[in-house]
Amino acid sequence: MVNIAYRAGGCIDHHSPWPHFNVMRKTAAVILAGGQGRRLGGAEKALVEINGMRLIECVRGRLTPQCSEVALSLRARQAWAEPFTMPLILDRPTPKSGPLGGIAAALHWAQSLDPQPEWVVTTPVDLPFLPLRLVHRLTSTDTDIGVARSMGQTHYAVAAWRPSLLASLERALLDGPIAIRDFQSKHSVALHEWPKSSVDPFFNVNTAEDVKIAEDHAHALAPQ
Repeated sequence: MVNIAYRAGGCIDHHSPWPHFNVMRKTAAVILAGGQGRRLGGAEKALVEINGMRLIECVRGRLTPQCSEVALSLRARQAWAEPFTMPLILDRPTPKSGPLGGIAAALHWAQSLDPQPEWVVTTPVDLPFLPLRLVHRLTSTDTDIGVARSMGQTHYAVAAWRPSLLASLERALLDGPIAIRDFQSKHSVALHEWPKSSVDPFFNVNTAEDVKIAEDHAHALAPQ
């Protein structure tokens, strides 16, 4: 299997301190890449490039220094994902379970790890500027779930989950797909607000225009 290189800092290099080793050891992360890039002309969003670096490499590079392991969640197996040397997990219970199907798969995978992590952090694949202390902040809570907020918006899929939530989530999905926020509303949740800055750390890439904006952001934030 070919190993695709990535930079530890992702698309840009924020000079921020890395989380304590204990945070890394107790947390696994899963990149949610099951969505379709319809507004990108049907392109596979994970492979969209920002200044020559694919989104999956950006996100993986941001998460790897913060977690014990990083996996990739897909609705179904895809040939493009095979070269990446990372665990591949498929939506549960079916590929039609929506975004929570990827999160159910993430929690199921986490329960299979030895030792089992205390937390699973999930994030969509289209967020190239994830904070380098994302995991530390999201897991600094006694609640079931920690959720990111920025610029007045709640990012429900950017969250830390207790693996023990799997049974509750699988029951909730028995009747079909449900919204992430609807499931979260049934559990204890801590919202973690990121301060306003020139670039939203949870800026997501959905269109060709967003790609250009992300490239401009990356140039502006890069060390001079």
